[in-house]
Amino acid sequence: MKRLKLTDLRVILLSGIVLVGSILAGLVLSGISPEKTRKVLAGILIGLISLFGVSGLMESEETKSISDNLYFVNEVIDGDTIKIDGNMKVRLIGIDAPESNECYYEESRDELVRLVQGKYVRLEKDTDSIDGLGRLLRYVYFPGKDLEEDDIFVNEHLLRQGYAQTFFQASNKRYNMLFVKAREEALIQRRGLWSDECDYLEEFEEEHKLTREINEPPSDPNCLIKGNISSRGAGKLYFPPGCSSYNQIKIDPSKGEQYFCTEEEAIAAGFKKSGNCP
Repeated sequence: MKRLKLTDLRVILLSGIVLVGSILAGLVLSGISPEKTRKVLAGILIGLISLFGVSGLMESEETKSISDNLYFVNEVIDGDTIKIDGNMKVRLIGIDAPESNECYYEESRDELVRLVQGKYVRLEKDTDSIDGLGRLLRYVYFPGKDLEEDDIFVNEHLLRQGYAQTFFQASNKRYNMLFVKAREEALIQRRGLWSDECDYLEEFEEEHKLTREINEPPSDPNCLIKGNISSRGAGKLYFPPGCSSYNQIKIDPSKGEQYFCTEEEAIAAGFKKSGNCP
């Protein structure tokens, strides 16, 4: 059942005020209403007006409470940076969108404009609050329209739709695994900057050739845990995204290496977690 909003309640009260007021006015003008009836209707009218006023105060406080936690986006600078509440810059954590002289810059910026410019957003910080350029480092959410609609996690959305690449920092890593999955989905689907329109895919594969010279990307974007069999006597180890050596690990299915969806699956298959993983 939908929750009754204060705005809906005020509409109902206002309708009641108009109805009772109209009946009372009609009775007074007709001159046929007993005094007691007019007094009862007048009392009801006064009560409705009082409730209408109280609901207005409640709505004002509710709006104030919501706005205290939200920030207005004045401008989108590029695909990973916005301005809020005047001239304060916010750099979206975990992503790196194309610069103005790079392929897919306009598309990336336009998508962020569509999502947040001229709207209120919610911000979430991680470990570091500010970067070296004095910009706030934040995760950005566009709130759902009501309690039943999910918020849009803007950082993840831009990665999943191919408008940005991942950009990880040692200190801000709360959503690293989620971001890796989002990027891998965009890679597999060849979305956005991973399409043939730009050469980012070639650059990415060259940069990460150690992980891609043997295996293709995982068939399931939700299964990114790497099960590797060490050639140096360490045995069967698994590496979730976020491990310091994750990008250097190669998966060769011919050796019995594979991807897992959960750590439980990796353990059941005889793999143990690598010591350089958090």
